[in-house]
Amino acid sequence: MGTVETQVASGQDVKLISGGQIVAKFLKQEGVNHIFTISGGHIIDIYNGCLDEGIRIVDVRHEQVAAHAADAYARITGNLGCAVVTAGPGTTDAVTGVANAFRAESPMLLIGGGGPLKQYKMGALQDLAHVPMMTPITKFASTVMTTERCAEMMSQAVREMYNGAPGPGYLEIPHDVLDAKVDASKVRIPKNYRVRGEFIGDPNELARAADVIANAERPVVLFGTQTRTCRAHEAVDRFARHFNIPVYVNGAARGTLPRNHPYNFMPSRRVAFDNADVIFLVGTPLDFRMGYGRRLNPKAKVIILDMDYKNVGYNRDFDIGLVGNIRAILNAMCEASKGDVARKHDPFIKMLREEEEKTKSKNDKIIKDDSRVPIHPLRLVHEINEFLLEDTVFIGDGGDIVTFSGSVVKPHKPGGWMDPGPLGTLGVGTGFALASKLLQPERDVVVLFGDGSFGLTGFDFETMVRNKLPFVGVIGNNASWNQIRYGQAMKYGKERGDVGNVTADVRFDRFAEAMGGFGIRVTEPSQIRPALEKARDSGVPALVDVVIDREVYSSGTMNQTMYK
Repeated sequence: MGTVETQVASGQDVKLISGGQIVAKFLKQEGVNHIFTISGGHIIDIYNGCLDEGIRIVDVRHEQVAAHAADAYARITGNLGCAVVTAGPGTTDAVTGVANAFRAESPMLLIGGGGPLKQYKMGALQDLAHVPMMTPITKFASTVMTTERCAEMMSQAVREMYNGAPGPGYLEIPHDVLDAKVDASKVRIPKNYRVRGEFIGDPNELARAADVIANAERPVVLFGTQTRTCRAHEAVDRFARHFNIPVYVNGAARGTLPRNHPYNFMPSRRVAFDNADVIFLVGTPLDFRMGYGRRLNPKAKVIILDMDYKNVGYNRDFDIGLVGNIRAILNAMCEASKGDVARKHDPFIKMLREEEEKTKSKNDKIIKDDSRVPIHPLRLVHEINEFLLEDTVFIGDGGDIVTFSGSVVKPHKPGGWMDPGPLGTLGVGTGFALASKLLQPERDVVVLFGDGSFGLTGFDFETMVRNKLPFVGVIGNNASWNQIRYGQAMKYGKERGDVGNVTADVRFDRFAEAMGGFGIRVTEPSQIRPALEKARDSGVPALVDVVIDREVYSSGTMNQTMYK
């Protein structure tokens, strides 16, 4: 079937186009080359349009995975990601993925089917009030009421999705709106409908911030996920060298600087923040991860830079607030601060390096102990860190085990780290891996799962096998929801801490083999690296099932404010 049909009416040729074909044309124009989906009767005309436009239809086994994959697509490309799901339970299954993208500031568009308008309020199949449900977790949510306006409504959604910090959008397109064919000449597909640019905000405030940092004695900077959103890694390198300032990162900003970069710091963060006289927070909100701002040294001056106005002054007062594009503002701050910055920051940097060496020495005893069984989680994440290649994308999908990795695993390159973000969603791993290998087949992908998180969406391991997308999945298997178990035990005692938190020991290696992949189980520390190598060399989707000690908890888990 061609892109349009021709119909003779009143002696004139009228080219007809369906709603699904309009949707696909807009997606193609936006640079979307893949959609993630599970089939459903309400949405099949979108498939028809995607085939016309050469957009790959990637079918998964659960709508949550489709939404997570679209989220990952947006993070990887910097462009729009798209998931297409059917009405009712198809849409509700995708809610978790949309909510995750909302907190993670990821521009993924969910298109959901809907009952025909002609059956409105008649109890149509899978009829549900989708838009009110999606409104609180998206930047734009609406029903498309007419076929002619499909692309126009998509442009409205995308424009709002990129307003300030990005985020997800939702469009419900009723079955008869998608299937209807209309005169193609009456369809508007917007092209220039949103402003693109790198805004720097008030140049006077920007220059004042640069001056405060340059004249501080103990300044620190923390770069968050928006650093990756703005592809600001070169600007971060320039900024660190220009201001002679220690750099810390969280979220997707991990990998912004190379491992051996002279200003790249990690385990000394608390000491740095406790002693800093200026704290520069870039692209990361003062949410629970930052103790809502209460952990910051009260004597320090606080400068906040964010893509979105609403995040500046959130939970804590600031001394200087900046709103705009991260990359542009960092470069502008370097330009505003002429000449060499004094070397008075050197003693502070030296002290922090010494602090990092102390942490390394403390961990070495655990890391080098080959006799410790069950395996200490720290040993596992150390082995994974050593296993990463220059181009590896590391994906964290779990609770306590991924918290361990946060203080150890250092990606080599920008875009080398993916995690759920502040919603703390479990089950993102397979969807993130799927998008990563589809879009970057040349890049190595390693996913660290908790055994609990893998169980949520792990059946899409079969999707990886079916699409011939090799990756190395590592499961930290302690047969426990350990992050919650710790807090429960602290409140109610060890015996009650196990209630609802201890599971059966699953042989994930055999699961991988049953799905057509490679599986191997590890029970001793010395077996970890050889097993990882075998998994990578297998050339197929692989799971390394590592039995770890459930009686050991990360410091991040033990320090969570929800338990205090």
